Amino acid sequence: MKTKKLLLSLFIGLAASSTLLAQSKADKVFKTFRFGLYTGPTFNSLRPVANEADGYIIDKVKGNVGFSLGLCADYNINDRYTVFSGLSLDWRGGTIAVVDKDSVLQSGYIYKNEVKYKLQYLTLPIGLKMKAAQFDKIKIFAQTGIDLSFLLSQKGDISTITAKGMPAIIDEKVKLGSVAKSTPINVGWMLGVGAEYEITDKNSVYFTVLYRNGFTDVTTPKLNTTGLKFSDGNIRFNSVALRLGYYF
Repeated sequence: MKTKKLLLSLFIGLAASSTLLAQSKADKVFKTFRFGLYTGPTFNSLRPVANEADGYIIDKVKGNVGFSLGLCADYNINDRYTVFSGLSLDWRGGTIAVVDKDSVLQSGYIYKNEVKYKLQYLTLPIGLKMKAAQFDKIKIFAQTGIDLSFLLSQKGDISTITAKGMPAIIDEKVKLGSVAKSTPINVGWMLGVGAEYEITDKNSVYFTVLYRNGFTDVTTPKLNTTGLKFSDGNIRFNSVALRLGYYF
């Protein structure tokens, strides 16, 4: 009888130890890897690198308000540094106007155009998050990195004057693929600050203000359908994003 009790106690002890060990490993994994969701508005603009290109005068007319919705993934190197990545859907855009300054057009090119771009991207970021300070359950951090964006949709409004003295042809909420092409891939860098509030050991909410500046040209109107081509030089994205997120 005593042997049975001893074996039962030993079994219960081993089971409890295995449970505690598994729980300890799970807790360590959750502290090292974190996943979450975020959403928020973005305030976007398209910025010409130069005011003139190929005989056209280029003007940044106005920006637009977009939206981001994404998944975030963090790898905590230590208490101060975190590598982050994820995947998001981003709605960006802005309005660019061009006019031929000499009224001498190349074959297949138009005199004047104003395009309101409404672009949707699938974005893959990667970067480093750094803890700046901590006050009880609130952590203040800075982050920087790069992102790679793949164009999913290109729509917008367009006002075209094919030749000087001709009336404007206005189209709203149209696909821009043949009349105002955009590049399929965009690369940019980001810089931001934020705060995270710890709800439990595994769950927290955070808020981030993020500035993004594009490296690459956003538009390629020289590839438009012949008769609708124009030049806008090198156009790059600028945006400020507000993000509210939750780690689980």
